[in-house]
Amino acid sequence: MQYLPPVPDSTHWKMHFDGSKMRNGLGAGIVITSPKGDRLDYVLQIHFAASNNVAEYEALIHGLKLAKEIGVRRILCFGDSDLVIQQASGDWDAKDANMASYRFDVQQLSGFFDGCEFHHVPRANNEAADALSKIGSTRQAIPPGVALAVLKKSSIIPSPDSDSIFVPADPGAAQPNPGASSPKSGANKPNPPATMPNPGTSVQPGGFIAKLGG
Repeated sequence: MQYLPPVPDSTHWKMHFDGSKMRNGLGAGIVITSPKGDRLDYVLQIHFAASNNVAEYEALIHGLKLAKEIGVRRILCFGDSDLVIQQASGDWDAKDANMASYRFDVQQLSGFFDGCEFHHVPRANNEAADALSKIGSTRQAIPPGVALAVLKKSSIIPSPDSDSIFVPADPGAAQPNPGASSPKSGANKPNPPATMPNPGTSVQPGGFIAKLGG
């Protein structure tokens, strides 16, 4: 099927997001583009054991929070995870308890915008976000001009009825290898929101300090 992206008007921002699961851990990437073509690149390092779908949802949620923080009113969200896009759009039900919680959070966040749409794209049309997600999951050095957030806990309260997020029974216990299968466990507190930039700023290592062009 040929991909025909929607035609945004002059007020639409665009967000591409992706998640990555590697042996070293989970990561996610977000690329937010203004109507003028200015870009904000964002990497998430996820330091808890979970599925790739969790990484995708964390990317989407943090991207929406970032867009809301910088004052975006109309946004088109593009991802290559059919499950996350279809659930976020309301076309698919979320049978997994954690996916249902993520879906609810996305729906709540989307309500802050005057317009918020979710569109599936082939991986080839999501290369920038995919590259950033792999930087996060492989724990590579963060390139200049790219923002970084380190997530120690999930954005939702994990459900004991789902194994898509592993929570140790002992809060002080070591995290397992993210590539290994994880037993079910109790809930944990949600991750606090990542630090967001001020409107009109892009990010350098160590803080949000560089002005966006245009």
